[in-house]
Amino acid sequence: MADEIGIGMLGYAFMGKAHSNAFRKLPYIAWPPPLVPKLVAIAGRNEEAVADAALRYGYERWTTDWRDIVADPAIGLFDNGGPNSLHAEPTIAAAEAGKHVLCEKPLGRDAAESYEIWQRVAATGVKHLCAFNYRFVPAVRLAREMIEAGELGEIRHFRGRYLQDWGDDPTLDTWRFDAQAAGSGAAAFPDGGCSSTRSFRAVVRSSTSASISWTSPSR
Repeated sequence: MADEIGIGMLGYAFMGKAHSNAFRKLPYIAWPPPLVPKLVAIAGRNEEAVADAALRYGYERWTTDWRDIVADPAIGLFDNGGPNSLHAEPTIAAAEAGKHVLCEKPLGRDAAESYEIWQRVAATGVKHLCAFNYRFVPAVRLAREMIEAGELGEIRHFRGRYLQDWGDDPTLDTWRFDAQAAGSGAAAFPDGGCSSTRSFRAVVRSSTSASISWTSPSR
């Protein structure tokens, strides 16, 4: 039986749920697992919501202060699934406390913040990853293999579209449309935009030009 690694999760909504689900499935999907995730603690700003998430996802305990997770010796991996504005401080603090870190994309709200997070986390020597999951999708990997084999010739331009309709509701209240919290006032930038850009970079691996656009008639 593989050793366990304690998981501390920041965020209980979209990504918190997705990552918790993945951790629970990992022991039998990635067989044999190098480590078995143990859901130790989850943090979130709303006490009622985070308590419900801990019960639903299977965490041993919950807290409304992410610093409790950073200070917990039972946690070996800090998973940051919080809003973009909470990517820098908790991720850096966790790494400096000796915990491996997984941070949701985008790493930061702009290039400078992203670079600082990467530099400070890398300096600690822990394992660290930004969750650009699309690069591992079989179709994306196949496209990269075809390009590297020369089957598509020279790639001169990439055009990407990130299609989602949930944000078209003008009454939707979410931090993703707040410039200070998200890094821009549009959910696609930097969220969907960074996903498309990173997928392009994973496939083409060159300085080929690219265009990515986002439009919502109600925002």
